Amino acid sequence: MDWKNLLDDCVDFSRRLVQTPSMPHEEAAIAALAVAEMRRLGFDEVWLDEVGNVNGRVHGQDRSLGAIVLNSHLDHVDPGDLDLWPVPPFAGEIVDGRLAGRGSADIKGPMAVQIYSMAALLGVGERPRRDVVFSGVVQEEIGGAGAVHWAENVDYPVGLIVLGEPSDNNIALGHRGIAQMWLTFHGRSAHASVPHKGENPNFALADFLQKLAAAKPSLSSHPLLGQTTVSPTIIEVDTHSPNVTPAWTRVLLDFRTASESGNSLQALVHQWAGDWPHAITNAWGAPPPPFADSDEMIYGYYTPPESEAVQKARAAITQGMGREPELMRYGFATDGRHFVPLNVPIIGYSPAEEEQAHIAGESISITKMEEALRGHVELLRQF
Repeated sequence: MDWKNLLDDCVDFSRRLVQTPSMPHEEAAIAALAVAEMRRLGFDEVWLDEVGNVNGRVHGQDRSLGAIVLNSHLDHVDPGDLDLWPVPPFAGEIVDGRLAGRGSADIKGPMAVQIYSMAALLGVGERPRRDVVFSGVVQEEIGGAGAVHWAENVDYPVGLIVLGEPSDNNIALGHRGIAQMWLTFHGRSAHASVPHKGENPNFALADFLQKLAAAKPSLSSHPLLGQTTVSPTIIEVDTHSPNVTPAWTRVLLDFRTASESGNSLQALVHQWAGDWPHAITNAWGAPPPPFADSDEMIYGYYTPPESEAVQKARAAITQGMGREPELMRYGFATDGRHFVPLNVPIIGYSPAEEEQAHIAGESISITKMEEALRGHVELLRQF
């Protein structure tokens, strides 16, 4: 296999992807680019679905086996302050062996590696062991509507899902789940000049936040996916008048966990809130939160390291890269959480580094892209 030409073509495609801005709800142009590239490369099937997700399939030697799905997303986050970028975010420049630009690491460089690993086999007249489907979904950065649609409508058997989210060419076995809730303290408003005539819930919130800070080190932990964390993010009151004490104040609590249930998290919040009148509501609006009245553990996705899928994938990727990838976890959430109901193994494998995601000056190593191409090709051959 001509790895140099393959890498050159892959990097060229990555640059064109970076040069095509694709904010959420604005993915049509990059979808068209991906469709054209997969058709040019000779994919057996290429199609768009109803919500704008891009799909490309290469037929395998044994089509009775569940497909490998190489999952990516088409959108990226806003570049932010352009003055903070050492190179323009959509120029697609290569600097010191790295492709720079918004989305280069999260997730256009990895997306190109996924597509070109499939094309690599076609280019030498080979077929993967089983069908391989590239799935580029929309709106990952704002909740995952594209991934949800794909998971609810997939009409072919799936044997393995590989996420293109940054893993530094290691294998990510999962990440913590997310639960967001509003905690509201109720009081009684009054003129700020006579605070004794009211009941100011801001004092209850202040006391709660102190208890929350003290409790953080003792929160439960998953052996691989890590410790439960909670971040108070948004604080709101019912009034915008500076001379009125509020009737209520509320804080949004962002929990990340793989070792707590909905019921246990709510019990902790009630404990920290104490006797002051308060209520917990779903931060995501209707319908009721996924964690309501549930004793099931909240997690994003988790594929045990001892599972057959992980062992087979790791062996194939090791052979391709010439080194054994570490088994690790993501620190952030991915669309993998939307694929859990399919009951198929999910792993993350990508040349991008996690610390590059969403930063000004985002970039990806071309050397690591080549290593990932080799790992992906063997994965498609052997899994």
